[in-house]
Amino acid sequence: MRQIDAWVLTIGDELLRGEIVDSNKSFFSERLLRLDIETTRHVTVADDPEPISEQLRAATSDGARIVLISGGLGPTRDDITTEVVARTFSLPLERDQATVDRMRSYFASVGREMSENNAKQADFPKGAEILANPLGTAPGFMLRIEDCLIFCTPGVPRELYRMVDQEILPRIAEERAANGAAARPVRAQLLRTFGLGESTLDQELSDIAQGDPNLTLGFRTQFPDNLVRVVARGDVPAEAESKLRHAVDAIRDRLGATLIAESDQTLEATVGELLLQHELRIAVAESCTGGLLSHLLTENPGSSKYLLESIVCYSNASKMRELGVSAEVLRKDGAVSEQVALQLATAMRSRTGADLGIAVTGIAGPDSDEHDTPIGTLWIALATSTGTRARQYQLTRDRGRNKRLAAQIALEWIRRTVIGLELPDETFPRLRSAAFDPAKPSSSHPARSEQRT
Repeated sequence: MRQIDAWVLTIGDELLRGEIVDSNKSFFSERLLRLDIETTRHVTVADDPEPISEQLRAATSDGARIVLISGGLGPTRDDITTEVVARTFSLPLERDQATVDRMRSYFASVGREMSENNAKQADFPKGAEILANPLGTAPGFMLRIEDCLIFCTPGVPRELYRMVDQEILPRIAEERAANGAAARPVRAQLLRTFGLGESTLDQELSDIAQGDPNLTLGFRTQFPDNLVRVVARGDVPAEAESKLRHAVDAIRDRLGATLIAESDQTLEATVGELLLQHELRIAVAESCTGGLLSHLLTENPGSSKYLLESIVCYSNASKMRELGVSAEVLRKDGAVSEQVALQLATAMRSRTGADLGIAVTGIAGPDSDEHDTPIGTLWIALATSTGTRARQYQLTRDRGRNKRLAAQIALEWIRRTVIGLELPDETFPRLRSAAFDPAKPSSSHPARSEQRT
């Protein structure tokens, strides 16, 4: 079975200037993988005729069978993709009156008159097949250039996503079936981890996929998590699926609790699902995170069923007034201390009647406090029906990263508590010896305490 070369071309000055994140490339490639097609090239170019034309000529001359293009189909003067495609392949543009009529009807339905520059969105290279866009005014189109299928879509992600699933993937599948073309089956799985640095993660999985050219592991950081992409190939689908399943099983056994999701699902989404599933309610007291933990918990639909109350007690006065933290403890130990964390968590649970009361207090930076507590010091406490416990972590010297890490570690406490795992001792990134030994515990154990109440 031969490799089907697929290229992805995204167009727009705003992409090159970094004004927006280009998520379309990853979406295209993920969807192609569902058809056992691996993308061989990603290219981003400006709204400039020559580089667009250059990439189109390169794709068709270098043997690309599929080219997916996003951007440049709108009504403004910098939307030039259609014109450049037509010019590159010496094709005249033809206006589709049915498309013009649909656009006029759309504008009329929202009480607006269509400006004439919108009509250019109804111009297509001769021979192109129009791709419906139910979410916007700019249709896409498919053009066949010898053995290459070129698909042009709008750059707006929600419009592109619908068009890919409903218009593009079915056409690619039909084309392959009609021509008897078959790609080598490929299966992939994304694994999300928290607590291991990227290099450590690679090292601990170094023997998995070793010596097997049909099994690869890819690593990338999506702070504060690290992701592993497992890709397996086989001569038949069952072989690829079996190879993927065995690799994922081995990684799961190796990483244990460090593996937080076998998908691209975030930790906050996982925690929300667990709290709903177990019908648990939580209350939050946070200081250094300034409401970030509560924000993440409420990103999930149905969060009102598990989050009872959140208090951002940033000042000492707030800690004393709202949650009864001892003035003497604050004076003696400081706000970033074991006793304050314990009192905050206990008070939140008692105040609300929640199943879980969690508290976060720390020094995000860039300055320390009156007790000269090191920047990056974090105390987390969790109160449950069986008692209250607190642990200290030492994070970084970066304020933004410290806030995000503190919220993430608190979420990890919730996840582990709900599913009955031990709370993490490790700092972040997790510290281990150079050689992986599953029987050997981590060598780094920050200060911790447990206070039963």
